[in-house]
Amino acid sequence: KLAEKKETEAREICFEKISELQRNISAAEKKIGEYSLNIDNKKLGISDANARIDEYNSRINEMTESRSRADKDILMLKDETVKQNSLVNSLKLELDRLQNKIEKSAAQKDEIITRLWDDYELTPNQALEKKTAIDDLPAARKRLLQLKSQIKALGNVNLDAIQEYKSVKERYDFLSGQVSDMEGSKKELLSLIRELTAGMKKQFAEKFEIINENFTEVFTELFGGGSANLSLTDNENILESGIEIDVRPPGKKLQRLSLLSGGEMALTAIALLFAILKVRAAPFCILDEIEAALDDNNIDRFGSYIKNFSDKTQFIIVTHRRGTMATADRLYGVTMQEKGVSKLLTMNLDEIAQV
Repeated sequence: KLAEKKETEAREICFEKISELQRNISAAEKKIGEYSLNIDNKKLGISDANARIDEYNSRINEMTESRSRADKDILMLKDETVKQNSLVNSLKLELDRLQNKIEKSAAQKDEIITRLWDDYELTPNQALEKKTAIDDLPAARKRLLQLKSQIKALGNVNLDAIQEYKSVKERYDFLSGQVSDMEGSKKELLSLIRELTAGMKKQFAEKFEIINENFTEVFTELFGGGSANLSLTDNENILESGIEIDVRPPGKKLQRLSLLSGGEMALTAIALLFAILKVRAAPFCILDEIEAALDDNNIDRFGSYIKNFSDKTQFIIVTHRRGTMATADRLYGVTMQEKGVSKLLTMNLDEIAQV
């Protein structure tokens, strides 16, 4: 009976352990399902963020290409306008020459008619009516030479001058119409450029103001106090303006970035980086020893800020600072246990903390 009792107690203990193991397995499977769902959600978020980044980059490239094409078109239009202006000027000179020639021809005609009237009191029609046969050929030839000499003295008369004038005038009107069309196209392109530039200025001013506010907030959090401000060197031309960085670390007066120590300058640059990331968070960010110049206190504040910001962005940090490593979720390192053979080591700090 004593053996049976012990056997019964042992069975009950085994059943209890089996039940406990089954409950642990169910709890573990539930956690695995939750972790898988969380990973899928993170992947969807990363995919959406990449899609938005591609869309924004595409829009920026399109606007840049549009502006580049507009600049090229303007240059081409300017060159074409110069050529057309030169052609118009040459046509104007040719038109003036032909007009002068027509005026001279008309004057010569009037002069002949006047001489005909002054010398013979005949109109051209009357002179034709009075024509007679030539009796004295040598005298007629002499008279012919005299008339040719007189005609030669009058100069060449271009009977096609009026027709040439009409042709040149039509050409001039056609080219003038083309110049007007080109000037209209030029105005449209300039208007488009002004519109794009105005949009870029507005967008830059809005984002710059947000970055300035974020910079002040992040600077105060990283330095544990103080203040910081971004300002443009040329408010009238913000797209080509420089940017001034004025900071006041805790316990110090307001000064320019170039007057700070190496650690303060590095921490200010880090604050500006996170101010930009807060405007448009990236899915991941690689930092290569940006905190190398910081002291231990600033390293701790930097690590805490990275930890808080990691819910929006995944950070990959190359570092040799112990404080930064302590805030990481996972460490990767390279060791050489055997000469000439490198080995990659991985350490999950979250798992170590749970143990």
